[in-house]
Amino acid sequence: MREQVSSAIRVASADDGDAIYALTAAAFGRSDEAELVNRLRADGDSVLELVAVGEALDGHILFSRLHVDPATIRLTGLAPVSVTPERQGEGIGGALVREGLARCKAMGFDAVAVLGDPAYYKRFGFTRRAAKGLTCVYSGPAYQAVELRDGALAGEWHVRYARAFD
Repeated sequence: MREQVSSAIRVASADDGDAIYALTAAAFGRSDEAELVNRLRADGDSVLELVAVGEALDGHILFSRLHVDPATIRLTGLAPVSVTPERQGEGIGGALVREGLARCKAMGFDAVAVLGDPAYYKRFGFTRRAAKGLTCVYSGPAYQAVELRDGALAGEWHVRYARAFD
């Protein structure tokens, strides 16, 4: 079992850009997700970015703008979450998700959607059932949501992701 080393979580700053790019590329073993982060940021579609900092930048999470029709709820998308390879398995990603969800709720978002591993995201309350009323290009078995306001997802919406995802 790896030693659990704590990291402080804070809002990402403009000075973190290069380190976030390197961390995200290393975490995914390719640059696609790092490029996505840069495009979301450049297009103004990042609504919240957090970093975990220990001795170095250990993790990053981004929540992006989602457009819903009808526009009766405030929905954001979680993607991506990255942890430097040498620190994976230490709970940093989970801490970023929990802190991000709490901050999104405080920002007035009603729900968060994610395309990801259901086994991983269920520990944070994400379910396919919660996403059943959300229709988008990512709809399917790995598309999940979590309500930040009870009853927020009792309806049907068409969801459009930021153009960086195209």
